Amino acid sequence: MDAPAPTISDDLLSYQSVGEPITVKLSYSLVRLLSEQLYQSPLKAVEELVVNAYDANAKDCRIFVPTAGQDEFVAIYDDGDGMDYRGLVDLWQIGHSAKRDEEIKHRTQRKQIGKFGIGKLAAYTIANQLTYMTKKEGQVLAITIDFRSFDPSPEGTPHQSDRSNFSRAEIEEVDLIVHKMDDWSGFADSIHPVFDKLDLTETDLDTKESWTLAILENLKDKGRTIRRGRLEWVLSTAMPRHTEFELFLNGEEVVSSKEDYEVITQFEVSEMPKHRLEALSNATGENWHKDQDQLKTDGLFNEGIRGTVTVTQESLVAGKSGDVGRSHGFFIRVRDRLINEGDPLFGLKPRVHETFNRFDAQICADNLDEVLTASRDSIEETHITDVFRAFLAQVFREADLRYQNEIEKRDKETKEGEKKLVKPRLVEYPLADALLTQSYDNEGPEADEGWFYIEVESNVDLAQLVKNLYTEQRSKYRYQYVSGTQTDRVVRFDPAKAIFRLNEAHEFVQENMDSFPVRQLLHDFVTAEMLLEIYMRESHIPAHIIGGILEQRDKLLRALARDRSYSFNRIAKALRESAADEHELEINLVVAMRALGFTAKQVSGGGNPDGMARYTNYPGGEKRLTLEAKSSQDTPTLAQLDFAGVSSHKTNSEADGCLLLAPSYPGESRGEDSEVARRARELEISCWTVEHLARIVESAEKRHLNATHVIEIVENCYTPDQVTRAIDSQLSEPNWDNRTLYRGILKALKHLHGRLPDRPRSIDLVSGRVVEEDGLRNVLGEHVEKAIRDLAVASQGGMTVDGPNVLVHVALEELERRVEHLTNPQATSPRRRSSFRHHE
Repeated sequence: MDAPAPTISDDLLSYQSVGEPITVKLSYSLVRLLSEQLYQSPLKAVEELVVNAYDANAKDCRIFVPTAGQDEFVAIYDDGDGMDYRGLVDLWQIGHSAKRDEEIKHRTQRKQIGKFGIGKLAAYTIANQLTYMTKKEGQVLAITIDFRSFDPSPEGTPHQSDRSNFSRAEIEEVDLIVHKMDDWSGFADSIHPVFDKLDLTETDLDTKESWTLAILENLKDKGRTIRRGRLEWVLSTAMPRHTEFELFLNGEEVVSSKEDYEVITQFEVSEMPKHRLEALSNATGENWHKDQDQLKTDGLFNEGIRGTVTVTQESLVAGKSGDVGRSHGFFIRVRDRLINEGDPLFGLKPRVHETFNRFDAQICADNLDEVLTASRDSIEETHITDVFRAFLAQVFREADLRYQNEIEKRDKETKEGEKKLVKPRLVEYPLADALLTQSYDNEGPEADEGWFYIEVESNVDLAQLVKNLYTEQRSKYRYQYVSGTQTDRVVRFDPAKAIFRLNEAHEFVQENMDSFPVRQLLHDFVTAEMLLEIYMRESHIPAHIIGGILEQRDKLLRALARDRSYSFNRIAKALRESAADEHELEINLVVAMRALGFTAKQVSGGGNPDGMARYTNYPGGEKRLTLEAKSSQDTPTLAQLDFAGVSSHKTNSEADGCLLLAPSYPGESRGEDSEVARRARELEISCWTVEHLARIVESAEKRHLNATHVIEIVENCYTPDQVTRAIDSQLSEPNWDNRTLYRGILKALKHLHGRLPDRPRSIDLVSGRVVEEDGLRNVLGEHVEKAIRDLAVASQGGMTVDGPNVLVHVALEELERRVEHLTNPQATSPRRRSSFRHHE
């Protein structure tokens, strides 16, 4: 077996150590958690090292990643502050980052991104070894960590003995040696290949006061197969629009992707309109006026304020904690120095995030020099500060107004079906903003970053998708109903395909999907619900908070759906699901009877039936039924069915009949010879299964089944087999349903349009055409006449019946639209053509 190739860390062993070894305490499980779960993407590992360079105040950062597996290392160089021995000790304090210490805060000019000191562990994703070489105060130090040292398994590291009995959650202590590069020239020769890849020389590093070089060796597969183009995109989206921080990847400069963003509006602060200066003067007591390319006052801002304000089409917010600086907000410079790197609002309250996310104001205000703190990176709260904030507020209002006006101009299409009443700024733009501000790999150190409603397939080019959302013509949105589980989200939205996929198993969808008007409201609701997540992300609310809010809303939606039931299909489903639940089956039996037209209520209690159902059919008078529900996990026994008690309830209630409901009945294989059948006939108890009633309920709407059909069965059919035959007959005869008949009548009217113009459209003429349709050949004339009158009543004056004649008073397309809740409650054609939805 070939010996492993020597690494840079091996070369360090020949150099003397400095100070005591640095003890790193970690468990292997933590290393795995942080690097393989929170930092799954190799791109994030590289990005974290770039963040370290930014935090070190570097101006020059260079990255090398191998291509086609030709090199066995990844390297990141920066000319930042560098580290001494104490700095290397702080570097390996896991769970704490000295970058946030007050001393560092005062010393640095930039907002520090690193928080817990765990980002360096992301390197484990792509390599087994990480070496830091760093220069500070004329001294070059180096330190290496081998992540396999924390693996307690025998194969963990060649330097360990058999430790198979150790718990993988046990804390491991590893001592890291700090080496001093006394012979810098000699060592530089040994890492010459690294210098070449980074376009550096020994002289470059020798003459610089400070720098850091991170080298990852013993690469894993992810480290050997980093997609350079993808990495360049990730880094370009993280780079701010204006920065002194230069970044190079494999010798080529990485430019901020935001540099190419389309500018919607841009103006100089000196171009502020007169009414804003007047408002500013009244509010601050200062006389604001224009002086060439500046705005001045006679007092506080006599040196003038100048600057450029830009609002782009795309969002400038990069969103993730690993971004290298920011691109949006106010950039306030005093004597050419940025003083508010960490505060894009400069103390103002956030407003109009849509505009603010695209807003870049480069402002120079040298008069603020007198109120800068000693550290020169914050400002004292004085009167001049308040006046300056009032000025910034007017700048933002002007930018917001210009942006909104420009967007409105773009939306003024005139043709029906093209005019966007649902503006892109309400849908596509915030969606693009939110996608742009999230990790494109949907991976990273933050927990709960996943989308709640958004679902993008892994092969989708998100960069292109975002670009299309900002620039392309809208793809009309579709709404599909898909099978899911009861615990799945109410909707999943695929922005690449412009499809809302509604979960048919979700209780809220089940309750609202049956009829057309309610279904349209359901579509509107899931659209707004999806966009609520988008708006919250666009407003920089943390993802885990958004998830908690939407989870709570989902529970509310389910509860509201359960609180009242209108949907026949959902009532039928609830019946089936409650077969083994005593209390729910009683309730759902009563609900089902109400849906079929009865006045029903739950009674229960000793000596009483589970429920009562009443129905008055004039001139026949009132019919009363007792309701009994016998839930069971399996087939109930005769004792559980309690025929004697059920019969007593019927007699005491002076009911006309009794509907006994159970999941199934004992002795079903014996049919009419079973004991259940004998007792049912003798006591005149109508024995229904849960499935019997569910079938009647879910067919009630399209076959116009109601209480009279149920009463007919209850009063004449007692055994389970008799009930089965009666229900089968109800659902099979006729072999057409009313919706088919309604559609056949409309089709007949269309066929007759323009024919026999000298003859009225009689019921007989329409009927003759209807029976020619497949599935309607056996329909009777009386059925056609009744269906024609049903359509006339539902048409809102669009069609009337005058004796034997059928009179149509509107265009047939409009007539179809008015009665479509009878012919096809799943869809209808809107009167106004939509630019937002695709109409099937």
